[in-house]
Amino acid sequence: MTDYANTPYTKISSRGGSVRVTISSNVGQGNGGTSLPCKGCFVSPASGNTGVIRMNIGSAASATVGIELADADTGGPLYIPIDDVSKLYFYGATNGDDVDILYFNG
Repeated sequence: MTDYANTPYTKISSRGGSVRVTISSNVGQGNGGTSLPCKGCFVSPASGNTGVIRMNIGSAASATVGIELADADTGGPLYIPIDDVSKLYFYGATNGDDVDILYFNG
């Protein structure tokens, strides 16, 4: 079991926030690559995106590496139990598309 701030990740979080990743040169990284500890997060491509978004954990996503995220208009957000937002990597077929991340860290 991983702990964050001396509390088990299974405890309800009292703090958090959100960040948006914009796809540039077909790639993006959670919190711009800057460490942002968390207990977990919800990830969702932004409404109105025009291309496919893929996500990987710990290393770069590509057109063939990672999982395809459901479109925000047709699917719900995906919960990821992870300890740092910056470990999320994205690939987007369309530059300028966005990924929204809601994280829990307290």
